[in-house]
Amino acid sequence: MKKLTVLFFLCIIPFIANATISEMSFGKWSIKFNDETKQAEFVKEGVTVLKDVKIKFKNGDVLLDASSYNSVKIKQEDIVDEVGKARKFTIEYTGSENSDNPIVYQNFYLYDGQDYFLTDVILQSPDNSIISSNYIAPISTEADNLFLPADVNNRFITVPFDNDGFITYASYPLSCSQTDPESLAIGRVARDSISMEVSAIFNGETQLGLVVGSVDHDTWKSAVRITGSPLAQGKITNLECFSGVTHHITRDMIDGVLKPHGAVKGQQVKSARMIVHYSGDWRTGLETFGDVCCAIAPKRSWDKPAPYGWSSWGGMGTEISYDGVVSVSDFIKENIQNKGGFGDDGVIFINLDASWDKLDWDELKQFVKHCEANGQMAGAYWSPFCDYAGVEDRAVEGNNGYVYGQALLKVFGKIKWEAGAACMDPTAPATLSRINFFIDKFKDAGIKCLKLDFLSNGSIEADSYRNPKVTTGIQAYNYGMKHLRERAGDDIFIIESISPLFPANYAHARRISCDAWGEMWHTSYMMNSFSFGWWLSRVYCFNDPDHLVMGDRSEAENISRMTTGAVTGYCILGDNLSTKGIAVGSKISQEKAIKFSTVEKVNDVIRLGKSFRPVYGHKLSGRNNSVDLFYLETEDSYYIAHFNYESGDKTGTIDFSYMNIDPENIDVSKSYECWTGEGITLDEKGLVYSSPNNMAKIYRLFKK
Repeated sequence: MKKLTVLFFLCIIPFIANATISEMSFGKWSIKFNDETKQAEFVKEGVTVLKDVKIKFKNGDVLLDASSYNSVKIKQEDIVDEVGKARKFTIEYTGSENSDNPIVYQNFYLYDGQDYFLTDVILQSPDNSIISSNYIAPISTEADNLFLPADVNNRFITVPFDNDGFITYASYPLSCSQTDPESLAIGRVARDSISMEVSAIFNGETQLGLVVGSVDHDTWKSAVRITGSPLAQGKITNLECFSGVTHHITRDMIDGVLKPHGAVKGQQVKSARMIVHYSGDWRTGLETFGDVCCAIAPKRSWDKPAPYGWSSWGGMGTEISYDGVVSVSDFIKENIQNKGGFGDDGVIFINLDASWDKLDWDELKQFVKHCEANGQMAGAYWSPFCDYAGVEDRAVEGNNGYVYGQALLKVFGKIKWEAGAACMDPTAPATLSRINFFIDKFKDAGIKCLKLDFLSNGSIEADSYRNPKVTTGIQAYNYGMKHLRERAGDDIFIIESISPLFPANYAHARRISCDAWGEMWHTSYMMNSFSFGWWLSRVYCFNDPDHLVMGDRSEAENISRMTTGAVTGYCILGDNLSTKGIAVGSKISQEKAIKFSTVEKVNDVIRLGKSFRPVYGHKLSGRNNSVDLFYLETEDSYYIAHFNYESGDKTGTIDFSYMNIDPENIDVSKSYECWTGEGITLDEKGLVYSSPNNMAKIYRLFKK
């Protein structure tokens, strides 16, 4: 990090009871620090956002906060970090009665003109000895914080750690019923929940909101703990943003016992940097959060068009054969490719999912060549941190002299199993050698796309890791994924399937949800994840909606499922399109795949390669509590997608005020619905629509 040091005057204001308030201000933000209570107030442009904010941390197993210290010093300097030019304020805490307690540095990074600042905490050994901590909270307040209007439309979002087990995002009211706390109804009890890495607390009607979360993902699993308020919905009564979380949804449970987060050790221990973003639009806050994360750990570059293609898992499953997958390549070439805009830009992957290894390596090479002759690129599937046998004396692939017992992770002395596989240590030489073997074989075969699955198995908090410098699951995960990325090089498109949200800088695309097929339940499930995770396109090149399967579902469901590819800008078909082999596909699903993947106006949207954003976050529908309305603005158009999740036939008007669209600026004569090509009708509020049950529609509204 490059630093430019400049001295500035710090405002010290006398306060009651011999305390002073030190005001640290730059740009839109002021941090008011009380040297008696050791608590801070976060103020943006005169509005108090959070008050009585303190830091908490563990020194070894001892829980401490800043009140344990007697002496405080504040200094400041101008710096340039990955995010930009900042004024850095540091509060130094010393004078603890216990000489073993570390010196504590609380840092605030304020950026001119920005709606956010960053903050972190550093623990420093007082005598250069080794200290350890598995918990640091740079932001913790138990005060009643009133940064939103008292309104039943206030919500907070919970974000999952990964996308396994059909886990969902949630948008909760600030209160709940004591008898049914999982309901989205308000009640007499303050709602309490936890969100992994980031959360947004917002008003659904005004969009005013606060976003807090961790922007560093090299060491810690971090989380946001939130407690709302009963009935009035007006306040947050507890907010904690901290590094060092484990939970059953981080996959750190074994035999019903939770494994604590690994301890970070050294002469200095640093938390993740946390963002505090407060603005008139919580969606902008989450997108900015993604941008800051990307500035710190840049996403994989992709200068080619949006991907099209096919994956075997959705319809073919485990029934893979050489003749079958070659016939799929031919079917797509003859019936779909370059028809109605499908793959017109030249990126078409034919991906063999699980059971790809029913082909031997020579057959895989022949399959790759066949795809290339058809103007396609071949892909494969692999789980780098999974051993599905769990036999410790079994030889690791590659004739490298290792056995699996040298690679397996143990928790409380037992092999850790997750998702049907024994978890492998990403730092173990045996694991790294196995990665080398498979990646080299894939590259030698000519594979250009690789789907990586069950990656969360490599982020487990374990008893120990083979690399003794690694002490946390996220450190181990970064270690292994960095090795894999470097071994793969830049000419393989990497897709993360089941995987942690972060770190995000190892893959081009990440599946937004767990597996999704063609029925409306699966569409609404996948769209729940997209409703509150659309912003992940800021840290990955693409949000992957999973294989788009038509199957035996209704045409309305088929259109809705294909529309998920339009709103994510990513289209991988999933029906069994084989005409030969051990499992020939049904003619009905193949005809549907042709029909719904070759609609030119829909493919015009997919080829944009852009994720739409939700219109709101408090109006949810369908069995998976998903947003039903999304939009995207480009230079010449507004695109609006509306989903009808099992709500019966619907008619009404899409209110433009939520999207800041001026009806007078729409060229009605050129605008249309993309599936039908039919023109549009506007009234004084917005776009008039009619939506059959389970049907999605996409509108392109041209600007005048």
